[in-house]
Amino acid sequence: MSLVITSSIPHESFPSRMADRAGLVAVIVLALFARFHSITVPVIWYDEAYSLLLAEGSPSYIWATTARDVHPPLYYVLLHFWMVLFGNGVLATRSLSALADVGTLLLCIKLMSLVTTRKATWIAALLLALLPISVRYSQEVRMYTLLGFWLMGATVALVCWIKAPDQKRYPVFYVLLMTAAFYTHYFAALCVLVHWLCGWRVRDGSRSTAIPIRAWVLANSAIVVLYLPWVPHFIDQLLRMDGLEWIPPLTWQTAPTFVWQLVMMEGAVSHSSLWRVLPSVLIVVCAAAVLLKARSERPFSILLVGYFFVPVLTIFLVSLIVPVFNARYLVFAAAALPLIVALALDAWSQRHAVLAAVAMALVLLAEVHGLSAVYAQTDEMNGTSIRKDARLDAVVAGLGRAVRPGDEIVVDNLYWYLPFMYYNSTGIQPRLYVVKTPTGALWGTGEYGGWALIPRPLHSILFNDFSALKLNGRRIWWVTGQARPEHDALFPKHWKQALTLKAGDSEARLFVLDVTPAFLEAGAQTRPMQPPLH
Repeated sequence: MSLVITSSIPHESFPSRMADRAGLVAVIVLALFARFHSITVPVIWYDEAYSLLLAEGSPSYIWATTARDVHPPLYYVLLHFWMVLFGNGVLATRSLSALADVGTLLLCIKLMSLVTTRKATWIAALLLALLPISVRYSQEVRMYTLLGFWLMGATVALVCWIKAPDQKRYPVFYVLLMTAAFYTHYFAALCVLVHWLCGWRVRDGSRSTAIPIRAWVLANSAIVVLYLPWVPHFIDQLLRMDGLEWIPPLTWQTAPTFVWQLVMMEGAVSHSSLWRVLPSVLIVVCAAAVLLKARSERPFSILLVGYFFVPVLTIFLVSLIVPVFNARYLVFAAAALPLIVALALDAWSQRHAVLAAVAMALVLLAEVHGLSAVYAQTDEMNGTSIRKDARLDAVVAGLGRAVRPGDEIVVDNLYWYLPFMYYNSTGIQPRLYVVKTPTGALWGTGEYGGWALIPRPLHSILFNDFSALKLNGRRIWWVTGQARPEHDALFPKHWKQALTLKAGDSEARLFVLDVTPAFLEAGAQTRPMQPPLH
């Protein structure tokens, strides 16, 4: 399976081939610029810190530790080797997601070149290069764009297989790519559902083209066999069902405003909710136009439409029972939005060229608006406010200059502990404050999720009583990403605040023991920190 763009035109002219190559270069440059622009500006937050700290371990450690989380291990293993080659800096680690998303763009171009016209292919390429939801998650150290790369690659392999059922390499590619997708994220199953419903058999006019049912079953069986080593861990994770409590229950606005969220990068609830429904309506209209056209001219259009609608509607229905509907889990499906729009605009341009051009301009304006929200960190995706306001990187940098030998560092909860560990250059092992349960046990001593990354033995890290700390320098740094007034009550009266390092919502407060009268007269100091240059 080659990524070289093909065309349905049997004898392309030399200028056409050169135009395609120039267009491909231009789209790649545009996509790279969109994804790498301001990529280092947001700080590393909890989810990314989990990825980075986990990926520092060996592949066997990653396998065992991920089994105690909610995701499969492949992304972390690839990130491990990526970090070996390029380091663990913000640019280096986020570039894996960015490049995976550009790879998805190339695969979409290949897919469109196989099933539709040149015009529709380049419309889709331009819109996908600027798709805000793709850009947003290409700038995060998580697995969502890598999942999209595997699934789009599998879809291209499927189309090639359908077009040439006797070719043996296409089912091999399909099996390997789908297996990689399943080892990256469980929502890969949604793409399998798409392929089963509308992908493995198409009708081209009066001619039926299909993969032999025996070969189709064998390929899917091979995926299952390759996935068997992870199945016991998947069952264990499914039975625990931890880590999903942060997803809010569905509301009546969720589904009708979902396309608005993906493009405009704004939430579902607003006084102008009618406008937020309009993009979803337009996508349904585009999909209907594509499906009507598909009866005779574009047999693979059903696959492209289903690539978005089947996963979204499936997760919506599942969320009526267990809330799992979240934009980041459906980034892979969002890649089909530009493809659907491109097919519709291509069809309309044949009779209403001006209308199609105006519609294209409006879509591009909407994408530019969404991109501006991504770069300004005002999008309403999960974690964005933390990435913008919790300048823990600046605080830790200042802390590295201010600590003394014998100082203790205390981080107020796990959510800030993992990012602190990523930025920590003080040489001091921080401790983690935890509250006591009604039974008197310390909360969070389990070995699941982020807790599995806490250094053992736990008794040297977790604590609940400041007065019990054994200090050499009689100095404690209290670090938090979001200061709360109730924190002051944690410190006994003989601990006095001497200094505060603050940047954004994050701060590190220095508390000292047995201070002199001169200090008490001078009062505590606050030193605002400047965010470090990226």
